[in-house]
Amino acid sequence: MPRETAEGVSVALVSASIGSGHMRAAAAVGDALTEWGANASPVIDALQTSPAWFRRVYRDGYLRAIRLAPRLVGALYDLSDRKRPLSKPGKGPMARTEDFVLRALGRHPAVQSADAIVSTHFLTSSALGRLRLRGRLRPRLITVVTDEHPHAIWLSAGSDLICVASEAARAAAIANGISAHRLLVTGIPVDLRVAQLIAQVRESDARSTRQAQILICGGGHGLGPMETVVRALLDAGVDATLAIVCGHNTELQQRLNALRPASGVRTTLRVMGFTDQMPALMASSDLMIGKPGGLTAAEARAAGLPLLVLDPIPGQEERNARILIAAGAARPLPNPRLAGEAVQCLLSDPPALAAMRAAAESAARPHAAHEIARAVLAQASQVAVRSPDHAMGDCAQAQC
Repeated sequence: MPRETAEGVSVALVSASIGSGHMRAAAAVGDALTEWGANASPVIDALQTSPAWFRRVYRDGYLRAIRLAPRLVGALYDLSDRKRPLSKPGKGPMARTEDFVLRALGRHPAVQSADAIVSTHFLTSSALGRLRLRGRLRPRLITVVTDEHPHAIWLSAGSDLICVASEAARAAAIANGISAHRLLVTGIPVDLRVAQLIAQVRESDARSTRQAQILICGGGHGLGPMETVVRALLDAGVDATLAIVCGHNTELQQRLNALRPASGVRTTLRVMGFTDQMPALMASSDLMIGKPGGLTAAEARAAGLPLLVLDPIPGQEERNARILIAAGAARPLPNPRLAGEAVQCLLSDPPALAAMRAAAESAARPHAAHEIARAVLAQASQVAVRSPDHAMGDCAQAQC
């Protein structure tokens, strides 16, 4: 897209820091918009604009729930994934609570002055969508779904456009009551550096001249049985560098830093906390072991990185995992104690690893951020306050 078409356009990027994927997706779209000359705001974290008690309840409560009752979380996810009866926006208790605690987000100067808003979390899409429906928000609202499946909670009636991962996701959203003209298949936006770094790695033919590298991560909070996996790989004496990203889990990082390979074992440990170098780590790795969050899955495909799926959260991560496994880009790792055997099997079978890499690449959409940026600029050119009649017409087709 020519730079001059984006100059002067102001875009607010909003998300919520539940994990790091939602924020990374917004940043990727912002980078693409900036490349084209648009004025994209830094990513606004809705939780940081909310009261401290809400941050604790919303984020910490969710993390505690997936640790203590993951199957219940999955059951609730499935039960709530359906079109809800038509209701006036903001009348339910949950909607009223969100509107109250996120009122500062709606008043944020970058949000109010924007030509378009990009939301990469369902919480922000819901709250800002209600303002849009009431005629209290001028900018166009573009929701970017960061999971393979567009759960009903993402499908805000106040969104002018909803970007989804695939044609299957688009069909699911239509089945859930969203008008086809408000849906666009773009893929999930990933860091623009991923494709660039992969090209550099392949040009230098690094994969054939160094020790294999296994990337192990559990998302921004270092969730899942990562320590069990690392110990299994050490016990198996895997001839590889283990690049382990613990995220904000400092206790896990300390425990893993204390581990040492047995004498004669060629396994190398490289333990990290939270990092913004995931594109580089993915580009230089041969295999990844981790949770299939929406961004992680999309980034792995963009990097052509085979994935061993570790402990998916029931609900969205299980659906992400099924899609990756069906495509041939991933394999399940149901027992983390057998990680050593699974990794040895793949490293000793280069054709199988190459087939998984090819499957990941064929399903990748590394330029999704640019596709979304193009759609955002098109929406920004149509800035107008929607009339109540038009808004409620859309509301009849999706949850409010």
